Amino acid sequence: MEYAFQKDFYGYMAVSCALALIIAIFPFEGWFYDYLRLLVFIGAVLTATKSLKKPFVLLSFVLIAYLFNPIFPVHLYQKSIWFPVDVICALMFMANTFRTKKTEPFIPYKRKKTIKSYGRDRKY
Repeated sequence: MEYAFQKDFYGYMAVSCALALIIAIFPFEGWFYDYLRLLVFIGAVLTATKSLKKPFVLLSFVLIAYLFNPIFPVHLYQKSIWFPVDVICALMFMANTFRTKKTEPFIPYKRKKTIKSYGRDRKY
C-alpha cells in the first residue's frame, strides 16, 4: 500500500502541530506551552471539521481539541503525564496527514479493446 502526503493547508497544519508536539517533549517556559495549546487546538478543530464523515477520526480530534483547549485548559500538572499525550497526539496528526494512493486493480490478462473503424459507413 502506498501513501502520499496531502499537499494542502490541512496537511501542512497537521505537520506543524506534530512537530510542535514532539518539541514539547523537552522542557520549555510557559509561553511555549500557551502557544502549543493554541496551535494544536486550531489544528485539531480544522482536522475534525475536515473529517466529518469519519467518526473515529472526528471523535479523536475532538478529544485532542478538548485536551489542548486554550480557553478552558486541562491541567495534568506533571510533565511525565503530558509526555505520552504529546507523543500519541503527534502520531495521530502524522497518521492523518498521509493518505493511501488509489491504484488500479491488477487484472493479469487484460486485453486492450481496439476500436473497429468502418471507413465507408461513416455518417457526416
